[in-house]
Amino acid sequence: MEKRVSFLLLVMLAISVIGCGTKKSNEYANLESISSNRSEAFTETVVDDIAAPVAKSVAAVDIEPKVIKTANVSIEVADYLKSRQKVDSIVAKHKGFVTNEAFQETDTQKSNSITIRVPAQNFDHLLSDIATIAKRVDYQNIYTQDVTEEYFDVKTRLENKQEVERTYRKHLREAKNIEDILKIENKLAEIRSEIESAQGRLKYIDNQVNLSTVSLYLYQKLEYKYIPEQLPGFWQRVKEGFHWGWKGFLWFLILLVKLWPLWLVGAIAYFTVILIEKQIKSRKKKEKKAKKLQKKAKQTDETVM
Repeated sequence: MEKRVSFLLLVMLAISVIGCGTKKSNEYANLESISSNRSEAFTETVVDDIAAPVAKSVAAVDIEPKVIKTANVSIEVADYLKSRQKVDSIVAKHKGFVTNEAFQETDTQKSNSITIRVPAQNFDHLLSDIATIAKRVDYQNIYTQDVTEEYFDVKTRLENKQEVERTYRKHLREAKNIEDILKIENKLAEIRSEIESAQGRLKYIDNQVNLSTVSLYLYQKLEYKYIPEQLPGFWQRVKEGFHWGWKGFLWFLILLVKLWPLWLVGAIAYFTVILIEKQIKSRKKKEKKAKKLQKKAKQTDETVM
């Protein structure tokens, strides 16, 4: 009986030891799994936070209309100079400014293409004042472009991107390893570029809305007077003939001087040819003289025989 009890106690003790070992082994495995997946879990948390729609929504408010106004105007004036000065006065009166102009004068007219920027609230008043200096208004075309929807859309996107940027910066402060930090910094750079682009677009729209553009073509017609060309008298033409003849002679001399390399080459070639001809003639004379001597010697030999 005692042996059976001792045996049962040993079996229970062995089972207890094996159970504890298995539990510890499972705990160690869980710790390693948590450690290896911590970086992935952090990254997934960041992505989930950013990928989810931004909770903050823009409240429905009364939006001020954003309208871009431009005008093309062409007017004829009686006196260009006076009218040009009046245009400057009108522009200054309405707190505008001239961005560029292109003046042109021909035999038939004086004209100027002027680009004016003026505060939008003074746009209509400026056009009315310009019409008062016109002798005739050829045309006045006014264009409006409603950019309210685009402006609101860009502004909403900008606010959402700024919210996303703040979320990324929050996670950047919580990041524990280099891999997560680099990923978040890359995303921050992309978001910052998009934010700056949206801000630039809003500034451009604000500028176009706040300052209207007027393209003004201002011109004065001139009376064309035909002035016949007066021909010079006889003696004047004789004088000019001597003058231009002398100039032509001087130019000819200068041309000859400029051609000195050709003259040099020609002189060398000329003297070379003469020298060769002299040598040929001298050789022929010697040959003739030698033939005469041979002939004379032959005749002498025949006489002796």
